[in-house]
Amino acid sequence: MKKNNRFLNAGYVAIDGAFSRLLPTRPHILIACMPKSASTFLASAISELPGFRRYRLTPDWGAREQELCSIRLSRYNRRKYVSQHHLRNSEWTQHLITQYNLTPIVLVRNLADCAISIREHFQKEPGEGPTAYFDKSHLAMSNSEFEEAIVRLAIPWYINFYAGWKAAENISIYDFDEYTAEPEKVMGEILAKATTHLPASEIQQALGRVREQQTRFNVGASGRGELLSNPAKKALLRMMDFYPSLQDDPLFVKTRNTLG
Repeated sequence: MKKNNRFLNAGYVAIDGAFSRLLPTRPHILIACMPKSASTFLASAISELPGFRRYRLTPDWGAREQELCSIRLSRYNRRKYVSQHHLRNSEWTQHLITQYNLTPIVLVRNLADCAISIREHFQKEPGEGPTAYFDKSHLAMSNSEFEEAIVRLAIPWYINFYAGWKAAENISIYDFDEYTAEPEKVMGEILAKATTHLPASEIQQALGRVREQQTRFNVGASGRGELLSNPAKKALLRMMDFYPSLQDDPLFVKTRNTLG
């Protein structure tokens, strides 16, 4: 007991039976997001606030899963930052959130709208991503066929992402429509969760600077999932059937309403 008290008095905390250095209380905001959910705009706006920086907490991007890296978490631990990643929830992620004093914020979007945005994005800017593998052969497909491929291949990642974070405790989840309608309000709530309080004027100025930089932000794009092809709609509705516990969930209800 004396040995344990010596560690605690010296500024250590017990984690999984071992003692680790107590972490500083600087705000560390982690945005775990669905692709195409206005996450880039939110992260950019927060990074414009006084004292904040934007850091990458994964070793790399591309097709790999964007899992958090302990080395990077340690490197930036004494700084105020925001980080944005397409990160699914897991027991290890929860461990790192606790160990490095992260404030997780989850951004989601209507699944049907996501499918349309994925198709348009890939057709304009082909590239790798963690949700599914698409190549040039998919660009040769009709929109209808490609949309069905997206629903069958990529949307399972989105549902996995959502169900995993829904199962976590004390996690703030924001919908695309909610954030885009009132970005200043949502940013204020996020900062409060990270024990950071700034005047509304600072938040307004940060939002204004990011809008001037023309960061990718699909304002007013809600509900476009109704344009999905019929095969894609049927595939998405059937996929959601396999999650009976989420049938009355707001995101599932919104997606079904969009699909008609």
